[in-house]
Amino acid sequence: MLRWLVPLALVAVVATSAAAEPERSVKVESTPAGAEIYLGDTDGEPLGVTPATIKLPPGEYVLILTHEGYLDAPLPASVPAARGRAAKRVVELDPVLMEAAETSLVIEGDPGVTGEVLIDGKSRGPLPARVQIAPGPHQVQLLVDGAMAWDRWIEVGTGAEQIQTISAAALAPPTVEQPAPPRPPRPPVAIVRVGLDVGWRQVRYDQPGDPAFTPAFSSRGLTAIRFEAEVAPWRLAAAARPLWPLVLVVGSGFAPADTVVAGTQETDQFWRTTEVGLRYRLGLGRHAVVGADAGWSRLLWAFRGDQELVLPDVDYQTVRLGLRGEGMVGPLTAWLAIENRVVASGGALPERFQDASADGFGLRLGGLARLWRQRLEVGGEYQLARMSWSFTPAQAGDYQAAGATDRVDSFRLWVGGAY
Repeated sequence: MLRWLVPLALVAVVATSAAAEPERSVKVESTPAGAEIYLGDTDGEPLGVTPATIKLPPGEYVLILTHEGYLDAPLPASVPAARGRAAKRVVELDPVLMEAAETSLVIEGDPGVTGEVLIDGKSRGPLPARVQIAPGPHQVQLLVDGAMAWDRWIEVGTGAEQIQTISAAALAPPTVEQPAPPRPPRPPVAIVRVGLDVGWRQVRYDQPGDPAFTPAFSSRGLTAIRFEAEVAPWRLAAAARPLWPLVLVVGSGFAPADTVVAGTQETDQFWRTTEVGLRYRLGLGRHAVVGADAGWSRLLWAFRGDQELVLPDVDYQTVRLGLRGEGMVGPLTAWLAIENRVVASGGALPERFQDASADGFGLRLGGLARLWRQRLEVGGEYQLARMSWSFTPAQAGDYQAAGATDRVDSFRLWVGGAY
């Protein structure tokens, strides 16, 4: 009897120790989001949908991430044991970049049917042809003696293999005319975006005189409604294909009035933006683009009220010349752009001095995701506009300063649709 009591006691101690280990929070992320999380295999119920924080006791695990249109992705998860405050810390696993699933598409013909197979305008060899291709709609064509004999759009699903058979009865009658070349994919004719733009402004004078007339100014964040559109109607014409990389960009933002209070004085401040310009993009392969921007922009930050003659009232009219670089990975696009802003006029601020000149600099850093077959997009962008002023003050004038730095920072969020 005694020889069984010792093993049973050891098992009880081990079980009690394992039960005492608290569960840990484990953070799981994936690109794209929305992947289901399984433990060990996909037979049971999912633990959650990425991004998610799940609970697991300490130990070594293999999580399986599944997403429609993507290959299942195993994710090793090591959950260390911890007690007290350390047990409350979230265990963060490396984000998972899921690979798109591909289907083996087989194009074959009835006996006696021969020719060259084209898929999405690219030659894939003679019949029969087997290719690995992503799920979705694809154009399949058959050339017989250089003439287009068969042309269909087919929907490729997710699976091990899909077979498309070209029957002899479906072939077009022979013709001596050369087939038209396959149409290249057309970029969107128009993209319309709407969202919010939150901006902050800081003005600092160099060697200021009377602080009553040249005070430093820092605004609170003003929230504007922002509209922007990229329009390229020439993309409707195949003959205008050399102009397809060119788009017309127009945008406008409007922020409701906000009150600036200094003691018993109240002043309303207004923020408006307007932009019109051209943007040219040149592709450098599948994942990179360089571009150039040129256009006109207006930045109005004005004041009306008790302090309107003191605060830095501006109405910038500038010519923008800039360069941008873009990178694409799947549905995601990110960019960095720099601009030289030639200040044509500045509004009331330079008129307070005998002579004034300015130059400007702009920066844009942003990214977006294109969804729903690239017809819907969501994005965000940080913008910086910095103007440097040099002043010649009038003798015995109220406004005395050698120069000024005017900086406007803003952050945009938007949703858009493409046609």
